[in-house]
Amino acid sequence: MNPRRHVQERPRPPAAGEPAARPVLKEAELTYAGQRLGPVGGRIVAEVILSLLDLDRTSYLSVNPFWRPTVPIAPLPGQFRTGDLIKFVR
Repeated sequence: MNPRRHVQERPRPPAAGEPAARPVLKEAELTYAGQRLGPVGGRIVAEVILSLLDLDRTSYLSVNPFWRPTVPIAPLPGQFRTGDLIKFVR
């Protein structure tokens, strides 16, 4: 499914005093009926998480930057999604 197919309006920038997340939430509403983040919102969240991990010199990404998930974390070699990691941790 092409998420852009449903987008008919572009989210407006937040006004002064308005939460900065409003355009991200509007994008989610327009692309996935609010059930998940859209492409921009997902990218923002991913970049923030990766930046925090990059700044933490004790994080696994800093200690072992060439690590790649394998079975049992990744269902198949080379195939890995965030949901796979969450299932593994549970």
